[in-house]
Amino acid sequence: MSTILGINAYHADSSVCIIKNNHLTFAVEEEKINREKHWAGFPEKSIDLGLKINNVDAKDISDVAVNFNPYSNLYQKTSYFILNYIFGEKKKEIFSRTRTRLNFKDKLTFIKNSNFKLHYVDHHISHIASAYYASGFNNAVGLSIDGFGDFTSLAISDCNQKEIKIKKKIYFPHSLGLFYEAVTQFLGFQHYGDEYKVMGLSSYGKPIYFEKILQNLFIKDELFKLNLSFFNHTKNDYKYDYRSNIEKETIFSNKLNSLFFGEMQNENSTFKEDFAASAQKVFEHFFVKILLFIKKNFENQNLVYAGGCALNSKANRILYEKAFFKNIFIPYAPGDGGGSIGAACYVHQKKFKEKLFNVKSPYIGPKYTLERINEYIKQLEKKCDIKYHNLKNEKFYLSVAKILQEKKVIGWFQENIEFGARALGNRSIIADPSNSNVKDLINSKIKRRESFRPFAPSIIYDEKNKWFNNNIENPYMSFVEKIKIEKKNIVPGVVHIDNTCRLQTVTEKSNKNYYNLLKSFHDLTGIPILLNTSFNENEPIVNDPQQAIDCFMRTDMDVLVLENYIILKK
Repeated sequence: MSTILGINAYHADSSVCIIKNNHLTFAVEEEKINREKHWAGFPEKSIDLGLKINNVDAKDISDVAVNFNPYSNLYQKTSYFILNYIFGEKKKEIFSRTRTRLNFKDKLTFIKNSNFKLHYVDHHISHIASAYYASGFNNAVGLSIDGFGDFTSLAISDCNQKEIKIKKKIYFPHSLGLFYEAVTQFLGFQHYGDEYKVMGLSSYGKPIYFEKILQNLFIKDELFKLNLSFFNHTKNDYKYDYRSNIEKETIFSNKLNSLFFGEMQNENSTFKEDFAASAQKVFEHFFVKILLFIKKNFENQNLVYAGGCALNSKANRILYEKAFFKNIFIPYAPGDGGGSIGAACYVHQKKFKEKLFNVKSPYIGPKYTLERINEYIKQLEKKCDIKYHNLKNEKFYLSVAKILQEKKVIGWFQENIEFGARALGNRSIIADPSNSNVKDLINSKIKRRESFRPFAPSIIYDEKNKWFNNNIENPYMSFVEKIKIEKKNIVPGVVHIDNTCRLQTVTEKSNKNYYNLLKSFHDLTGIPILLNTSFNENEPIVNDPQQAIDCFMRTDMDVLVLENYIILKK
């Protein structure tokens, strides 16, 4: 049978997946292994781990799928290069990047099978495929919006069982994703991937600069077009780097500073909050414009949506509130990391035309045995003053629920790590959402992050309509929802300033361990909700037991739960 290795390399969130015998059996981002956030190189460690865990010999790999295609949009790339870069410094960077991708097979010498085939899959087809093949829809409109990939920032496609055919593209240098990244930098968030901070901050402001941003930073067009005088990314000396641990070159030009110079000088103003609110509204304005374009030009009630911009959960609420489509699907990893899965799924369908299994569960990363976890705990016991006990079944869940009821903060580590940027109940920090002080506690003593950022709630799906007025599943925290007014004061720890929650619905089928804990907490307190944030401290989400222990010991976390082991500091 076939084994397909999917790879996202030379984009942020480098990752690997394995499709074996028609099953998606494994996927992980390199950052969770090498601990370098948003790693954008070749995912060597993830490949080694994936092959080992899945008992795959490299010689058995039949196909390798990568989520880029150097031959995509060749006319547009070449034309733009000749007109803008042929005589400047930029050409060296472009030639180097292109050479790396054209020679990608040189990175695959570990595959001792001369017959394996390398497939270049267009970046945006990979994004759309990651959504479409997991959606379960027979056909759909596919939408991908991000910064850039294969010279494109937006793609709209027809999707059916035979093919994914792109019908509309927007090319470099115009990009909603890049606009939002420029805004993120402008507001002082300098690391790659900080856009979610702008989303959180936007709820504290008023969109009073909406028209000013719209009229100056954009030019009227069918969908959107940047006023490039406000941006630097087309300049010959501009270098873009995905790494989050280096100082970024500025995407926005000095014209943006000049445009808002007066407002920025007022020390007592809420400029940052208002600018964030305005930029978010601008993004949503164009998002609606794109959705209306799709409604007008595509006769389909099913939408699948991916790309980095699909992580904007605040904008995604529009999809549900305005009911543009009857059925909507956003995957658990819509960003570049999920491109490895999309590329592999696309190749699997093209080559084998057989049904794929296990494409909806995000819990497909590494798992650690109880024996190995026990070894880690024994080593910890020798070094540190701790106590622990091992419980099973109902006693275990009830014991953890009682600890949560006592307002303790718990590191929760279970089975396979989830794939993607969001903790979904296997590598989570959890707490009682009724504790009004819990946000400040976690922000200051554990996460050590900005105080304005909200925390997400996980809720038992069957209880959702009692708290949120609908029965829509939201298993991957894809969109924010308004909580019922009469309920918000019951769970202040997970309600944002605008009365929204970035919600995760949990069923027994989707995550049995986490569901059982939620149920025990519900039985104990009458609240079917837990605060859920990623298990980390300004680092990638913890992957193995040692990383979990290290995070537990160096922070003010109260309790660590490793599988059925409950560990407390004396």
